[in-house]
Amino acid sequence: MKKLFFVLMASLLLMACQTKKDKVQDFVDMYNRSSNMIANNKIKSTSAKAVSQDQVDIMVETVYEKGEMESDLVTNALPELIGQAIRSEKLGQELFDSGVKFNIKVYGKNAQVILDKAIDNKSLSKDVDFKSIAKGDKPNNEQLNSILESFNKSLPIEDPSTGTKITSIKADAENNLVYTCEVPDSFKTALAIEGTEKAMKEAMLQSGQIRQVFSQTSVLGINHIKYLYTDKSGKVLKEITITKEEANL
Repeated sequence: MKKLFFVLMASLLLMACQTKKDKVQDFVDMYNRSSNMIANNKIKSTSAKAVSQDQVDIMVETVYEKGEMESDLVTNALPELIGQAIRSEKLGQELFDSGVKFNIKVYGKNAQVILDKAIDNKSLSKDVDFKSIAKGDKPNNEQLNSILESFNKSLPIEDPSTGTKITSIKADAENNLVYTCEVPDSFKTALAIEGTEKAMKEAMLQSGQIRQVFSQTSVLGINHIKYLYTDKSGKVLKEITITKEEANL
């Protein structure tokens, strides 16, 4: 028993003597071991590097090009999402509390830097339990909207080819993903034409983008995707709902 006691005390002392630099390196090792979890067809890879005991650089390699609508929306949300994921880990929260800054660098095609932003405890929104989501638990409506708030921070964002603006991305009471899109006055007449809704839905489904959104949000428990097209005053001109079944998922 006496020997066991000394082993236990030695272990506790080793943990207590771990420096901030050691904790930063432990975090970097942990991040790099699990980095493949974030990769998809848009995000090629991500890695972390300890710059000092007060700074960690996190690099994210993507296929995006700066200035694209989807690129701006996703890359602007990444620092908040990565920050929330870091904070959901005990070690990550300890580093935030001790003043460590995480510098998020997002690279696009041809290694072009499309976002370079530092995050700390003060720059993040309220907590989201990413650990439970990773285990398979679906977020409730409040948590889901907290995650989507990361995207709303960069809104409104405009599609230069059509002049349409995404002004809001929310989850309704049924956990449907709702995009609110403001259209220019020139679109009002077209949206009023009978059959426009069917043609727009077919075009969305053929593009493959809807299938991708469903696929990437499946862990969040999204049911359907809704698009609310409004005029500049906020009046809804057209509503389009797409189900998983329609997207062949």
